[in-house]
Amino acid sequence: MGGEQSGTWRVADAIAWTTSGNDVVALDLGSPTSHPMTLQGTAAFVWEEIDANGPLSSAALITNVAAAYEVSEEVIRDDILALLDRLLDQRLIAQ
Repeated sequence: MGGEQSGTWRVADAIAWTTSGNDVVALDLGSPTSHPMTLQGTAAFVWEEIDANGPLSSAALITNVAAAYEVSEEVIRDDILALLDRLLDQRLIAQ
């Protein structure tokens, strides 16, 4: 999984994004076939963490989400790593 790789995460180049209420909508402007991706809830929180505090490691993101949502890191680890993989696949984040 990409989210398990070492290194840090940042918002990729050529990404346009905006907030709409509590959601984040992001689009890769570098790809003519890309579609907007809407991030809600925890996914929006992760995006805003990467944007505001990045580059961040997967471990730091997991720690930050666990603290913000008052859950254990073990409970959310796989979900956060899966989200990072999805964002990476959509070329919305980079290392």
